[in-house]
Amino acid sequence: MLENQTDWRKYEEYTRAILNDERVKKYLEEHFNLPDLKIQSKEYFSGKSGTEWQIDAYGYDENDLILIECKHYKNEARVEQNIIAAFAYIIKDVRAKYGIIVTTSGLQSGAKKVADAENIRLIEVHQNSTDENFFIRFPEHHQSVAVFTDKIEVVGSGCAISQIPIRIQRYPLEEARHKLIQKSLSQGINRTDFSYEEILEEAKKMMAEG
Repeated sequence: MLENQTDWRKYEEYTRAILNDERVKKYLEEHFNLPDLKIQSKEYFSGKSGTEWQIDAYGYDENDLILIECKHYKNEARVEQNIIAAFAYIIKDVRAKYGIIVTTSGLQSGAKKVADAENIRLIEVHQNSTDENFFIRFPEHHQSVAVFTDKIEVVGSGCAISQIPIRIQRYPLEEARHKLIQKSLSQGINRTDFSYEEILEEAKKMMAEG
């Protein structure tokens, strides 16, 4: 399952791997119209201002540049509007088509207004995600994907012990979210925003119930 991840550099590395995962790329195509986006590693781009900008990740939609910025927070803090505004300037300065902000806890209200005005798309990747075990959300489209790889230890002829992935488990996250909404409504509570942990726990219960 997800383990404690505090290194923002690892978060950037894992985010690139997650967005390149075939199980995730179909959502980039469906929601962002990016059928062949290949996420590349950190790179510098020259802007028309004469300034060079270091970008966490990027890809091309045919010949159009897409920039990706990652923000890893250890708590529930949301991305502030000044950060989104700075990202919006970089997107224009390097003549990118648009940008995608990947973060752990969403955007503040002011940041969301800037993102909407500047066509910056939002993806949430759980702070403890890795390339093998991850939880990713597309908030604008109310869709989530959780993937966990179970491993077993294998003893070879030389008695060396290694681990190999044996099973990929994807949970019915949207069904779980809707069930949580229904439960809250039955209790007289109009709640639609649930944490990763709440959704995943409900999904696990649903799967256990068959």
